[in-house]
Amino acid sequence: MLNLFKKIMVVLLITLLSGCGSYLRKYGEHSAEQGAANPATKPEFKQQIEPAKTTSAAVLALIKKARADTMAGNFDKAMLRLERAVRIEPTNATVWHYMAKLYLQQENYKQASGYAAKSSSLVSNRHTNENKNLIIDNWRIIAHARYRQGHIKAAQKAQDRINKLQQQ
Repeated sequence: MLNLFKKIMVVLLITLLSGCGSYLRKYGEHSAEQGAANPATKPEFKQQIEPAKTTSAAVLALIKKARADTMAGNFDKAMLRLERAVRIEPTNATVWHYMAKLYLQQENYKQASGYAAKSSSLVSNRHTNENKNLIIDNWRIIAHARYRQGHIKAAQKAQDRINKLQQQ
């Protein structure tokens, strides 16, 4: 019975993580629904964790270039751009989140988990709806990374945390 439960949870976890998608979308793929008053809410961030409203234009430009690099398969170049963005804004939780996703995409699970945790720690005391979505997505990264590392119980604990946050 316990094995069946584990298998169901693994399938559920994989299904949830596949819904996370990648933050890396092609620049031209967007709808005109979102307003352009705030650069962080431009259409290229639709269906993703958006950068904070206080994100500087320089960091937004680096994020966009990192996306383009990733779509072109230039993961190292994308990571360099995101690292530069972190040097400019070291407390920008969204940039840490994007780095975690990039590490996850590269199957560097330890780094992905650590960067996701760092991202959550930067917003944990400010629970807005945007931050809640960011924290939930960070826990998805952590759950996936733990599962891929073979830490099934730890992945389940992370999934339990996601469920709890979604019910709040």
